[in-house]
Amino acid sequence: MGKRMERYENKRGGRKMSPPQRNIPREKQKKKSGLLATFFKIVFSIILVFCIGAGGVAFAYYKITGGFSSEKTDKPVSSNAKNTSFLDALKKKNLKINVAVFGVDGDGTRTDVMFVVHFDSEEQRTSLVSMPRDTRVKIASDVVSYMEKESKYYQSPTKLNAVHAYAGKEKGPEMTVKQLEDILGIEIDHYVKVDLNAFRKIVDAIGGVEVDVPQNMFYEDPYQDLYINLKKGPQLLDGDKAEQLVRFRSYPMGDIARVEVQQRFLKAFAEKVTSSDTIIKNIPDYISMLYNDVQTDVTLADALKYVNYISMVDPTKIKMETLPGVPEEIAGVSYYIYNEEETKEMVNRIFYGIGLEDDTEEQANDSKKYNIEVANGGYTEGLAGRVSNRLKSDGYTVSGVSTYTGTKQEYTRIIVKEQGVGEDLKDYFSDARIEVDDSLLSADTDIKIIIGTKQSDIDS
Repeated sequence: MGKRMERYENKRGGRKMSPPQRNIPREKQKKKSGLLATFFKIVFSIILVFCIGAGGVAFAYYKITGGFSSEKTDKPVSSNAKNTSFLDALKKKNLKINVAVFGVDGDGTRTDVMFVVHFDSEEQRTSLVSMPRDTRVKIASDVVSYMEKESKYYQSPTKLNAVHAYAGKEKGPEMTVKQLEDILGIEIDHYVKVDLNAFRKIVDAIGGVEVDVPQNMFYEDPYQDLYINLKKGPQLLDGDKAEQLVRFRSYPMGDIARVEVQQRFLKAFAEKVTSSDTIIKNIPDYISMLYNDVQTDVTLADALKYVNYISMVDPTKIKMETLPGVPEEIAGVSYYIYNEEETKEMVNRIFYGIGLEDDTEEQANDSKKYNIEVANGGYTEGLAGRVSNRLKSDGYTVSGVSTYTGTKQEYTRIIVKEQGVGEDLKDYFSDARIEVDDSLLSADTDIKIIIGTKQSDIDS
């Protein structure tokens, strides 16, 4: 949609923000990208695999962005779609690409989940930025022009997820992309829209996803044909229950908590998809199965070729953040008010890599100043205790030892709060990967080591 911008630019009212500066202060507290609401749902497995691994951006999002419509496989969905093959773009040496993922509600009008995926092939960096559906926005000028030209009803300011509904099913994705570009000041290259049907299909197709449900969830809405009844605790969710999880909204912290839960699901989903050779081999079949449930401006032919990039996917290295802001009630309506300055800093860092080098150098020192929990996720009895003893003898602070009850992985997971932390701990294990996800850490834990099944023992 136009030439890629080389700087953060806010189009609202014609105002342009100055180019990003390297000395922009960074907020200590990072907001996790909640990503995912209903988007996850289906195509995520496929799309995620591409967006995330290789920038296959065509696929991937919470509600798991709708299916490929047959009428859209041979030609672009909109006049702004790129003329060059997406696959050709992926072959370029230094690819930077942004893809918007939408998950739509039952009637296909409002976007129930939204996030933007950024892939940088040169830096081998994949990031997902969740956009809370309740974000209060002033309708972008390009969207206003379209609405007035077509004599469509709209309100401004309004909630972000209403833009799709105002524009209608056909133009909804394109107008929502324009609104996201206005908020973030970036160009979005492609979009993927998934409906609930696709989400349920993909989750069932991969055999369900194991998730730790954070609280009891109960909600009924006959109008939306939505019935939620989930108990707190670890469990294997099929397509129907996974939909209940990502659509549940009654959290004390509102939309932010919802986004965090969606992110957890997304992580678990990605790990299952990329850790199973059988699932990966069947990706083409899944794509065909979801053919009618996903809408995108990427052709099906190119999407099928993205399978070649699955090997590049490493879910443990996906960086997830949420549009910075706070919940607020205005005139009796619940909104999410995003912070423009913090958003600018986040965009500079995620989409342009500004500030990342300095941060990494600062944080790449040893982990001895952090509280570490060691969890035995393997089959060797007493291994967590021996790892704990070894770390303590080397000067690390181990705050607890536990048994991991989630899905076992062959490799050892080192879960940290920020990028750059924990690198020194990898040397203790035969196959360890760092995962940035503070939602998996307790309040008094800075680093959690989940020992993998391949780790036989460690010298204590």
